[in-house]
Amino acid sequence: MEKGTSFVVRNNTTVEWVCEEWMGTSSIWITRGDDPTKFAIPLLLLQISFVSSFSSFLQYLLRPFGNFAFLTQTLGGILLGPSGLARNKQFESKVYYTRSLFIIENYEEICFLFISFVTTAQLDTGMIKRGGKLAFINGICLFMLSFTAANITAYMAANVIGVRVAKLTAKGIHRMLVVESTLYFQGAYTVLSDLKMLNTEPGRLALSSMMVHNCFAWAFYMFLLSLNSIKRSIDFDYNVPILWLVIPKIAMIVGIVWGCRPILEWMARKTPEGQMIKGTYVCMIVLMLLVSTLWAEYVGLPFFIGSVVMGLSTPKRPVLASVLSDKIGCFVWAVLMPCNTIGIGQKVDFSSFSTREALVTELMLMIIRTAKFLAIVGPSFYHKVPLPHAVIAGFIVNIQGIYDVQIYKQNLNYKRITNEAFSILVLSTMLSSTIIIATVRKMYDSMNKRSPYKRRRVQNGRAGAPLRILACFRNRDVVPSVLNVLELSRPVKGPPPLSAFTLNLEELHNHCVPLLIHHGLHNFPYLIPNRRDQIVKAFRNYERLSHETVCIECFTSMAPRKTMHDDVCAIAYNNETDLVIMTLDREAETWERLLCRNILENSPCSVAIHMDRGRLPDFRFVPIKTLSIKICALFLGGPDDREMLAYATRLSYHPSVKLLVLRLVDYIGLSPLRDLEETKLDMRSINLFCKENADRENITYKEARTEENSELMNMLREEGDEYDLIMVGIRHEEGLQLLKGLSTWSEMEELGVIGDLVVSRDLKLTASVIAVHQ
Repeated sequence: MEKGTSFVVRNNTTVEWVCEEWMGTSSIWITRGDDPTKFAIPLLLLQISFVSSFSSFLQYLLRPFGNFAFLTQTLGGILLGPSGLARNKQFESKVYYTRSLFIIENYEEICFLFISFVTTAQLDTGMIKRGGKLAFINGICLFMLSFTAANITAYMAANVIGVRVAKLTAKGIHRMLVVESTLYFQGAYTVLSDLKMLNTEPGRLALSSMMVHNCFAWAFYMFLLSLNSIKRSIDFDYNVPILWLVIPKIAMIVGIVWGCRPILEWMARKTPEGQMIKGTYVCMIVLMLLVSTLWAEYVGLPFFIGSVVMGLSTPKRPVLASVLSDKIGCFVWAVLMPCNTIGIGQKVDFSSFSTREALVTELMLMIIRTAKFLAIVGPSFYHKVPLPHAVIAGFIVNIQGIYDVQIYKQNLNYKRITNEAFSILVLSTMLSSTIIIATVRKMYDSMNKRSPYKRRRVQNGRAGAPLRILACFRNRDVVPSVLNVLELSRPVKGPPPLSAFTLNLEELHNHCVPLLIHHGLHNFPYLIPNRRDQIVKAFRNYERLSHETVCIECFTSMAPRKTMHDDVCAIAYNNETDLVIMTLDREAETWERLLCRNILENSPCSVAIHMDRGRLPDFRFVPIKTLSIKICALFLGGPDDREMLAYATRLSYHPSVKLLVLRLVDYIGLSPLRDLEETKLDMRSINLFCKENADRENITYKEARTEENSELMNMLREEGDEYDLIMVGIRHEEGLQLLKGLSTWSEMEELGVIGDLVVSRDLKLTASVIAVHQ
């Protein structure tokens, strides 16, 4: 066929063929007389450079207001399109001609293929079950109310009022509003991750509700596709049995689940823990993804259905998460995403519609968004969710992103909406999402999440009241030391029992959404126990063997590093704990120490940081009557030391404990503190302690006269190894002569100056440490 345009008529349908001479992928170079923009690779690189530069510059301008990645990426593509530079006809003819559009659209489809897989693979389908009844109710309400609102609004606008916008027919308006009624958790997930709200109460509620909605929406969408296939078969009289139209689609889904998932699980098992997955496995994953999408096209489904099914089939393992985020995800967001935004921007023309059309369309879209908002706020408020949390969750479900725009683009490609409608939808999505994100950030920052009228602490606990402790730990290896602390804290005989809550902190990888799991008794028996189940079983066994003196509830938190402390503070607040105990070791990573500092700053109750150094015996294997645990409480003065003294007094009721309270005073026997009010409170606490424990043989009170830090170090070096556990306060009055210069060489700031001195390498002590913060 010759170069140019020809027309072929077949079955009374005119088909336009556009043919251009093939010139290759790369030019010899401009010095040889070639125009690089006439060749595929130079032109693609030029377009990507333009879009990436625009997006980066816009992100730089908006940085003071927050991270608006979706807005800047989309605007970068729009600035290159007909609404920006391409308004110049000469520029348009260079950048957007037939060969260029063909290349960009192919890359755009590939990008959406990978986006559908990577984002859907983040969905932990188990969270739908763990989300509880409220998430299920919210998901159903989201689906039913938004879909009903879209249909009613479309009927009223097109058939009753007679609205015609963006060259859409009544059927087109209906299709546009139905598309808008569907929401996707991927956009909200990305935004909540940027806002550090993934494991907050409103964030978790919104995400779990959106996942339930997605399950219903995809099932309904598949049902409609099957009906359309049957309808086309009847209309065109293909004489194909209806069953043969449905079976290939079901076989495709079953084949991907049963074929790809075992292979992915085998890859995860073959990869040693802590190592990256092999490059061969990455190639196999990409190959399976391409085969799945081709299979979906072959059975009459949109290609991205195959990638969605494979994403749902992907096992939620850290090894596979690293592949999706570090390898495939990096390629998608760095290389393919600019091509995606170029394709979107090329279809957006703000001059193609009037302001009136945009306002009328936005009014219809606002009705649907209001329905989504009410579908979350209503049931949540009815089920006693705080109104501010319910309102924030209602805003979150209206956040849209690049995934939603791609769904619009797919509908545009299938001629279900017009170019004008697509432009309005993209504009509306950008503006509404930006406003909602800013609103959510402002509301959450200004909302006083945890404002107890009185901070809880051990010192204020009544003698007959149970002590409520939240013990947090990062890995299974420290469970024995946590059990030791709980054993020391429990009453050995009689009521009231120790109320203990344990929280297993797991870092969230880029493969699932944050979870807060409450391990109830219904989780047993363990058919195929994993590490998490083994931890819970250890605490359950301890509770069973403690003769009803300990009551334990177990939790597991999967959260990002930066917001992991939110779950700790939430559980402490909701369960009215007196003390949070956080385990720490000398080899802790920087982010683990930052976690401790965040808990110290935000906890609604007192905090104790426990560093186990192997001196405490394992109570599970040694009879209590044969043990003698020596504890030294170093009392310098201040609120933290008073709280430490109160907790040490609680530990002294254990029959194996021998407690020494060592008060540090100056040479004339006075407190080294200069704050007279604090000194009075210290004296009151010491006098009360001595009065209440005067007749107890396992408690000793002594005063040590020290004024220089060298004297303190010598005393600890000589006597420190006599004790199994040393207890200290974290904060002390600034400028004390006794502590002068010690903070300069501090390595474990989380333990305070004295706690850091006890675990320092210079003293070479082996005693375990508990540092208390009121």
